Amino acid sequence: MAKKNKNKAVNEPLVSNAPLMDADLSAETASAQKNTYKKNNKANNNKNAQKPKLGARIKRAFKEMFSELKKVSWPTAKKTLSMFGIVLAVVFFFLVIISAFDYGIIKLIELLMNSI
Repeated sequence: MAKKNKNKAVNEPLVSNAPLMDADLSAETASAQKNTYKKNNKANNNKNAQKPKLGARIKRAFKEMFSELKKVSWPTAKKTLSMFGIVLAVVFFFLVIISAFDYGIIKLIELLMNSI
């Protein structure tokens, strides 16, 4: 592995490794690319104008959804039960913490009210 030189001069310019030899940055090329984009965009709009009917689109959406659900790796029952136990333990832990905090605040307020 090659070492990097950490002693660079402060005013040294940054150099990119991107090849710009073949880059054509003329206005004519940019205009031609813009016209090509407009033609392609019009062609795509014509394709969108001939959309399938609503029923066919809904049917395709459900078909794709079920095919994606088949690819999901579902957890086993044992793993699901263990994850459920972890969730219950965390919820119970925070229930105890928040309840203790709430009880302490109530007692503090009662103490302040009785002293006044």
